[in-house]
Amino acid sequence: MTSMFQSAKRKGMRTFITATAILMLLQTAVAPLSGVAAAASSSTDTKVTTASSTTIYKTFLSMLYKKNGLPAADTYLESHINQVTTYHATLMVLQLENARNKALTAMTDRLLVPNVQDKMIKTYKLNDSFTKLMSRTNDTSLRALLQQARDSGYRLVMLEGSLYPIMNYMAFQKYISYVKPDIKQYINIMAVETSNLAADDGALVIGYQEILNRALNQERFLNEYPKSNRVQEVKNLMNNYTLYTFYGLNNTPLFDYETNKMTANAQKGYKAVLQRNSSEDSAFLTKLEKFMDIVTEAKFEKTAAVEKWLEQNVPVSEYANY
Repeated sequence: MTSMFQSAKRKGMRTFITATAILMLLQTAVAPLSGVAAAASSSTDTKVTTASSTTIYKTFLSMLYKKNGLPAADTYLESHINQVTTYHATLMVLQLENARNKALTAMTDRLLVPNVQDKMIKTYKLNDSFTKLMSRTNDTSLRALLQQARDSGYRLVMLEGSLYPIMNYMAFQKYISYVKPDIKQYINIMAVETSNLAADDGALVIGYQEILNRALNQERFLNEYPKSNRVQEVKNLMNNYTLYTFYGLNNTPLFDYETNKMTANAQKGYKAVLQRNSSEDSAFLTKLEKFMDIVTEAKFEKTAAVEKWLEQNVPVSEYANY
């Protein structure tokens, strides 16, 4: 293990990277909406007028920022999104995401209260949703809390032994035909991320080919929509996947701690993806190709030459979103 990687671990890299679930999905940062006008169409759609669209938009905002207003605002948006311009539809979906992210911390705190966690865990079964958990509890106050979490746009996951709410991007899928192409693609990327988490308890829990495929989708988004309002979120996500690819995680390192050998499944997965995809238009695959050349020459051992290459070409400090 390189000294740089050890240093990153001491600074809390385990907490950071695992948080495709924790820091990315339990995020509290709310993306500003400056630039949405550039990302969304400024022309009015033929089906609606600017005035009627603006009225719906203002009503939506008034509902969204009321206390516990997320469920009602979502219901209103679903009923009216086909009556607004693409610009307003995109803006409202992004503001709904922002509001859900902002409210997530408070919901997380409510669910992590010890007696609430105890009740949930006693009832919980593997891969339970909020709905399934609700059906198994007779505690009316707990059922109401779980329903509020679900209807506010969150899904239930078990992370490191505790039950958390995370953003449920599948709940945004009903809106993708109304928003601009970049936000449609962004929602699709995040839906994959939240439906099947990449990491848990300091370990990767998806396959190596899936890691690369997700990274390529993220890279494609960044190349196609460099001015998107959600470009920073996707950059952060791709930073995670770059570290997953070239370092692994503490409990699933790319190179075995004892033998210094590259994981066999990673060797196979990386080769397969490189064989199926051209690296010509992908800086990510070009870097991976060069890495595989170096490790192949080193007989898949983490030699000094491999460590030096990683430090020069994939420095942890550049990709860890501390």
